Amino acid sequence: MDQLQTTQPISIQENLLHRIANRIRQSLELTEILNTTVTEIRDYLGTDRVKVYKFNSDGNGVVIAESLDHHRLPSLLGLNFPADDIPPYARELFLKARQRSVVDVSSHSIGLSPLDHPETGEAQTDQDIRYRPLDPCHAEYLNAMGVQSSIVVPIVLEEMSTGKEQPAHLGTSDKLWGLIVCHHSESRAVSETELAFIQTVVDQVGLAIAQSVLLNQVRAQAEQEANINRVTKLLYNSPTTELQSALEEAVSTFQGSGGRLYLLAEEPQAKELYACGQQPATIDADQNRTIEENYLWKNFIHSVIESDSDNSGYKPWSVQWMRSAYSLGAEQLTTDRYPNLWAIADLYREPLFRTLAPFFDNTSIRSLLIVPLHHGTHVVGCLTIFRDEIDTEISWAGYHNPDARQLMARQSFEVWKQTKKGEGQAWMEEEIRYAQALSERFSTAIKQYRLYQQVQGLNANLEAQVEERTQQLQQRTQQLQHSNQELENSFSRQEALVGIVSKIRESLDIEEIFRVTTQELSQIMTVDRASVYRFDADWGGEIVADFNWVTPEWRDTGSLGVGTVWNDTHLQETQGGRYRNGEVFVVDDVYQQGLSQCHLDIYEQFKIKAFITVPILVGQELWGILGVYQHQETRKWERPEVEFTNQIAAQLGVALQHASLLAHNRSKTEALSNTLNNLKETQAQLIQTEKMSSLGQLVAGIAHEINNPVNFIHANLAHLNEYTGNLFRVLASYQSHYPDPTDDIEALLEEVDLEYIEQDLPKLCSSLSVGTKRIREIVTSLRNFSRLDESSVKTVDLHEGIESTLLILQHRLKTSDSKTTVKVVKDYGDLPLVECHSGQINQVFMNLIANAIDVLLSMEPADDNDKTKTITITTQQTSPDWVKVSVKDDGEGIEPNVLKKLFDPFFTTKMVGKGTGLGLSISYRIIKEHEGKLYCNSTPGEGAEFVIELPVKGALGIGSLAKSGDR
Repeated sequence: MDQLQTTQPISIQENLLHRIANRIRQSLELTEILNTTVTEIRDYLGTDRVKVYKFNSDGNGVVIAESLDHHRLPSLLGLNFPADDIPPYARELFLKARQRSVVDVSSHSIGLSPLDHPETGEAQTDQDIRYRPLDPCHAEYLNAMGVQSSIVVPIVLEEMSTGKEQPAHLGTSDKLWGLIVCHHSESRAVSETELAFIQTVVDQVGLAIAQSVLLNQVRAQAEQEANINRVTKLLYNSPTTELQSALEEAVSTFQGSGGRLYLLAEEPQAKELYACGQQPATIDADQNRTIEENYLWKNFIHSVIESDSDNSGYKPWSVQWMRSAYSLGAEQLTTDRYPNLWAIADLYREPLFRTLAPFFDNTSIRSLLIVPLHHGTHVVGCLTIFRDEIDTEISWAGYHNPDARQLMARQSFEVWKQTKKGEGQAWMEEEIRYAQALSERFSTAIKQYRLYQQVQGLNANLEAQVEERTQQLQQRTQQLQHSNQELENSFSRQEALVGIVSKIRESLDIEEIFRVTTQELSQIMTVDRASVYRFDADWGGEIVADFNWVTPEWRDTGSLGVGTVWNDTHLQETQGGRYRNGEVFVVDDVYQQGLSQCHLDIYEQFKIKAFITVPILVGQELWGILGVYQHQETRKWERPEVEFTNQIAAQLGVALQHASLLAHNRSKTEALSNTLNNLKETQAQLIQTEKMSSLGQLVAGIAHEINNPVNFIHANLAHLNEYTGNLFRVLASYQSHYPDPTDDIEALLEEVDLEYIEQDLPKLCSSLSVGTKRIREIVTSLRNFSRLDESSVKTVDLHEGIESTLLILQHRLKTSDSKTTVKVVKDYGDLPLVECHSGQINQVFMNLIANAIDVLLSMEPADDNDKTKTITITTQQTSPDWVKVSVKDDGEGIEPNVLKKLFDPFFTTKMVGKGTGLGLSISYRIIKEHEGKLYCNSTPGEGAEFVIELPVKGALGIGSLAKSGDR
């Protein structure tokens, strides 16, 4: 055998290591990294085979990468090796001491080179290769493989990088991931430099494997998050949760064959079950009991909300508690780390599932993942994922019995394929973590879904109640309907009837009621015309209301319309005919009804082809007819349409009765109101008349009492003047005859100032005469105003009455507490004597002039030029039989809204206590009784003018006095 060179220059190794490291860094794909590694190592060592052997979680191993000289050794790539091929003590040294081994079969020696101390784990400085005799079984094993020399270097990773759970017997924080093995078909020496080089490459590979594992973890996590997002989107993307779609998506992400989503029953909501793929049989088909209602299953899904443990240390009915209760071994992965989930790799090998397994017999389901769903402390359901059984085929390097311990070295490595039928699929840890994340999403979504169902249920219940009540209201019309369209039409008519009745009741104006009714009836029934016909005393009649849809085809319908007189001799002879008995006349086609020719002539004249006529009864009396007519074509009238028209006619009868009662009540109310107003006015007139009468008597009495002494004084003033004149003449005579008086007389003359008395006394007498004349004039004016000494009606001078009134009101033209002076301007025309009640006419003058003075004195002057206000009194004869008296002021005028109510009883614009509101009302009545006119012309801002128009000779004249007597 050729001896290969065992050493190479250090520079070659460094370059090779640099190249291997670069090629490793260029890729994160583990397969590519490992293939690069074994190729570079074999090229460097020149051996026949370099392979990467990876340990599985069950202790077996498989060749996952290989570089080979096919002419010298067979390929082992993809072949599995049983765990017994590497004894436990060798595995432990690989892990704890990272021990490398170099075997030379020809020399029956094996060299061992540990990197770490097997007990302390500390790195050793002495890494020499120490040889010892080779175990015969080991030598026989290699010979059977065709290998004469080998190098084995362990690949040890930290636990976080492996991504797999290692066998429990290793018992260290580091994990034995695999081996790099070099085989040569000939004997070959291995130097420490080559071993160090391989170790360096293994260290680089370990880092690459760690990075690849992390990459796979990141990718798996990203894929899991993407799966969760897809499921979440289906759960929350619409108002009604898509539980079926979410279940199917969840099963797909698990690569499952089926699944179930079971929602617990919650009063009043029933249980719900969503399923996809193959399903187990029900526990009880008659009672519809599902496997989730099995006692064990049901208690397990409720155990997730338990917070307290019992004496066993576990929550009752959890998987740990059930295994402890039945003395079964625990599945560490599913029970310890994830106690709220139940992962079953093979349901037929799960002792707790023996009562449920028969329900799966007719399916290919083998593995289950049971995920209880709860929201807070409330269990809402259960999510279950199924996986079918699978057939596995494993390629082994040589035959071995998996169920028996290997007692001797294998004699052949010829490929042996082991086939297993109906195997279960184990649940990986990352899948269980993913299931736990889905549990939260499904639980929240189901809780929202149930709340949504409750709201929908309440809404449905409310809608059902509303619908039930609606149907109760529609029942009478539904009995005569045979289709949905007929039901809708009937409901529409009832609704329209309510609308028409409402509009009828909004007004008691009968013409407005007829107009609204015919228009609404025509539109709702889609008829060409609707009319109201009223009977007269001889049972003829006319149309009093009419509404029609005018179209070009039947625009010319003769004179049919409001005001059309239609005297039917039959109805006149029978006093209403069939309508008197409340009968309805329905004609679908006037030519098919068997009508008389005279009637057909009338219908043809008005182009009527079909109609319904219904009597309008007011109480028990026939008032008229309500008719609906078709002009365009014949029509098959439906019974609901006839009833609807009859109902409208009945409402019209009620409306007519109400309108009649209202008119009667209004008439009575108006009469009572007029009577009350007359009583009020009469009472006010009597009071005012009584006041004026009392005032007249008072004035007359005062005038009489003043008149006697004033006449006495006035009559004696002439004698007084004569006597004083005589006395002054006597004194003058004495002074002429006795020019020198005594001292006493001289002193007395100076004291009394006789000369002044002589000059002033005649003036005093003249002044007294003027005063008494003025008093007599006032007395005369008072007597003229009161007219108590005259008959009630006589011919009078109106100017005299005006002057008397002004004399009485003279003191008000300027008052000390007013800033305004009132000036009276008289513009008298030539008036004839007028026949009237002079006292009443004077009272009118008093009211009008006093009101004008009140208005002017209440005004605030704008400036000094505005302190004098004017009242203009104008009289004129407008015609031989009429005179007019006008009292006009230059005040602020009267607003139009006040002007309309000016002569109403008790209406006043003065402050409370300043006026009674009777003055103008009584004045208006006095002038009206004289058959005259009293009115007011006013423009705001330009003053007001009150005008009296009186006949010279009226109904109250002297000629009628003898008949009417005094008023």
